[in-house]
Amino acid sequence: METVGILTRRAPDEQGRPFGPPTGFFEECCQAAAVLGLRTVVFDAADVDSREGTVAPATVVDGRWVECAREPWPAVIYDRAPVLDPVGSPAANRARGLFDRAGIPFVNPRSFICLAVDKLEICRRMAAGGVVVPRTGCLDERALRTFLARYDHVYVKPRAGSGGTGVMEIVRGGGGRHVVRTEAATYELRGDQPVGDRVMELAGRFHGESRGFLVQRGISAEPADNRRFKRFDLRLLMQKNGQARWILTGLAARVSQTGGPTTNLSNGARSEEAEPVLDALYGRSLRKEILHRAAEASFAACGILEAELGPIGEVGLDIVPDAAGTPWIIEINARPGRNVFRRIAHSADVPAPARQRYGAIRRRAVARPFEYAKTLTAPG
Repeated sequence: METVGILTRRAPDEQGRPFGPPTGFFEECCQAAAVLGLRTVVFDAADVDSREGTVAPATVVDGRWVECAREPWPAVIYDRAPVLDPVGSPAANRARGLFDRAGIPFVNPRSFICLAVDKLEICRRMAAGGVVVPRTGCLDERALRTFLARYDHVYVKPRAGSGGTGVMEIVRGGGGRHVVRTEAATYELRGDQPVGDRVMELAGRFHGESRGFLVQRGISAEPADNRRFKRFDLRLLMQKNGQARWILTGLAARVSQTGGPTTNLSNGARSEEAEPVLDALYGRSLRKEILHRAAEASFAACGILEAELGPIGEVGLDIVPDAAGTPWIIEINARPGRNVFRRIAHSADVPAPARQRYGAIRRRAVARPFEYAKTLTAPG
């Protein structure tokens, strides 16, 4: 029986959750892999012995976490370790390098995981491949003035951020008025210079953003200064199946519940079925076209990434349709979550058939990396 290893980070202070909040997800992974005839173990970079070529992982046995004796390195790596954490990332990178040099395949290769945290480079590569992405540049005073002069709706975000941290939205209103939104506050200002000064000051507070900030054209289904509906985006999950072919496993809408600038679940957004959200804004016929084109864009993005980086197993895409229904890829994720599906499956506000459908999507989303992992262990 082949072993798939999940590289992550231990959380010794969290009783009952040896790997912190993702522990439940890793339990699902172990169960899904077992159904496919695979053994799955989970470990921290500190568990890896480079001299002996061994690892001391943990796994789930009869519903309980059990520490394993030292064993050879796994046949395939599913990388869920930190990338931007200054404490955990260096050790994880050393482990990635060891497995790379040993020729052990990854569900998502190190090159993709490192690229995906660089939002500017992702936008450049997607644009070069003909995929629709918003104009994006490095934030400085000159670039910000250019974007504010050209667009009524602009975002400022960390180049390597995650979870919506540090994101700002700038919306031009009437009479020279601008609204600047962060998760913590909303500012109303008049004139481009005061807006620029405030945005640069706010960006300067994030001293940990070593790669700096980006300025990006805002995309919205409605005029950003006169919304009828709550802001939303679409999360699409692309995964390889057991034949190593791309499949759109599922999609859902993330709908903001606050006045903040993001639709991150961690900032209070709701997971909702995409179809009713799109129907309310665009009508049913255009909704079908939007979903079709969003899927096409996702397949195209996966093709661009693989052409440059080699085989990849899963990609999460955040897509926003504009007022005409054109889907724009806003961000690409190399370590996509599944909570957007789980929340719908467990929502009391959703009809039972939808809960069942999204529960099945969630289970497929957990299993597919291991279906693909089996293709990586096949001879030849």
